[in-house]
Amino acid sequence: MLGVTRRLFWLGLLPVLLLSGAGRADTPPVIDCPWYSPTTADNFAVQGFYVPSYPGTSLKTVTLYLHPSVAGTYTLSLTARLSSFGGTLIGTATLPTTFSSTAPVPVVFSFGTLSVSAGAEVTFNGNTTGPGTVYMEVATSAACVMLETAGTDSPISTYRQQGVAVRITGDLPTTFPHSVTFPANASIHGANNTFYHTDLWLYNFDPNTLDVTATYYCYAGQSCGSGPQTFSIGPGQGKSYSDVVGSLFGAPETAGAIVLRYSSMSSTNTIKAVARTYTPSLPGPTTGSAMPGLLLTAASGKTIYVGMGNNGGDRSAGFRTNAGVFNSFGYPATVTFQLTTTSGTTLGSVTQTWAAHEARQINDIFATVGAGSVVTTDAILTVLSDVPVFSYVTVIDNQTGDSVIQ
Repeated sequence: MLGVTRRLFWLGLLPVLLLSGAGRADTPPVIDCPWYSPTTADNFAVQGFYVPSYPGTSLKTVTLYLHPSVAGTYTLSLTARLSSFGGTLIGTATLPTTFSSTAPVPVVFSFGTLSVSAGAEVTFNGNTTGPGTVYMEVATSAACVMLETAGTDSPISTYRQQGVAVRITGDLPTTFPHSVTFPANASIHGANNTFYHTDLWLYNFDPNTLDVTATYYCYAGQSCGSGPQTFSIGPGQGKSYSDVVGSLFGAPETAGAIVLRYSSMSSTNTIKAVARTYTPSLPGPTTGSAMPGLLLTAASGKTIYVGMGNNGGDRSAGFRTNAGVFNSFGYPATVTFQLTTTSGTTLGSVTQTWAAHEARQINDIFATVGAGSVVTTDAILTVLSDVPVFSYVTVIDNQTGDSVIQ
């Protein structure tokens, strides 16, 4: 994680700012997650929120839509920290606020101008004193880069949902950091004589040449090969790697996640990336499964997968299902896998811990959760994690070796 400068700021009592707009028009937003109705609110002093990769170089204002359970005068504060809820203090904004009703209003917390490194993980937590409870609106766009947590315990509490209604202003960088993640890649022999390879295709639609660093996170106990690799892609040009795990990283008989990192002058991703994992010979080649590169917002604490197949342990016919996770954060993730029928009957569950930056796959998720004897093609798998993770499932045809990935 990138850090902030060593200058730390503490702001004292400031007058309340209740605005019809969300900040000054001449101050560009670095994050803008609009408030959508109907009202969906959480406790401002209990639930925290954070952005895994801050898209600015400073923190100026944070606008939240707040409303009290009881009208009256309150003292509100909002604290920003680096990397975790117990991390290095960036600053605190504190202000007296008088709510004339219980209706939501935009409240602007002013931090002055505090330096933050672009790409840093920044957390926010609130505190209140007053005659009642203060709630913050959380109904917003599904594309919001902000993540809400169940609490504010360190390091990052438990994932609650994607998004909080918030607008953050600050200075924008001249270049923006980006990452594209592929959680499932392989150059390895599998069950039923399969031999999985992953091919990677890239295209740069940025008007400038991009320097890309590719990092491979192989499974624990494996050799990840030659380490991070850097390459360039010219504007309007493509690049491809056949058997990317073996050819780019020199790591045969391994599997894991690949993360592409680069900077560009665009605030949005400018690399089109697709990977395909398949068996080139079975003795017959398979079509395999394609997966687009995933942005940070694709990581989640709750993902539901449908159409899970299992053939009661008989691999001469039917399907088998594998489930995997890549934890991109610098602290552990506790992940629970729950298998159910379409009617909601529980088939089994298992909870495991992924280390920081660990990629791992559970082969035969039905057997792992204690449902190995089940025969089905329509089970439901729910993946729950206390921090957002990149999860995936692969349903494989036992006869052909072909697969479908979600």
